[in-house]
Amino acid sequence: MTGEDLKRYRIAACYTQKQLGEALGYKGRSAENTVQKWEYGTQPIPIKHFRELSKLLEVPLEKFIP
Repeated sequence: MTGEDLKRYRIAACYTQKQLGEALGYKGRSAENTVQKWEYGTQPIPIKHFRELSKLLEVPLEKFIP
């Protein structure tokens, strides 16, 4: 999944970057910064978050597997 895909799915699911990050266990500004890095492609999404992101964004798990 590209950063652009993540952003599109996040917006469709009505999450802000901060809300999505916090739903994954990040706190405050770190939550927003982490998701922002994923969307800009400067940091990969950790595999440990694939399943939870799939549920939160209502996207098939297969979308996260390169």
